[in-house]
Amino acid sequence: MDLGKEKLERDALNRIRWDENLSPGDFSIRYVDRVSQKMKKVDFTDIELEGDFFRYGDSLIPMHRIRKILCRDNVVWDRRRI
Repeated sequence: MDLGKEKLERDALNRIRWDENLSPGDFSIRYVDRVSQKMKKVDFTDIELEGDFFRYGDSLIPMHRIRKILCRDNVVWDRRRI
């Protein structure tokens, strides 16, 4: 499984959300937290997509902070590859 053909993280996340062949529960994302500047991991099913942002709890996080998307802990999208 490779989401590398999707150049933007938004496109990869939308594919996970809408592709009937994918199970959203298998995916997680790693993003850089603005305050701590550390990588955080969150399950795809715990976020809501809102345009160029994703909502996690009470936080609205810009998608450009996403560094990796994982499927069962295997990297399927990596910002460094775009």
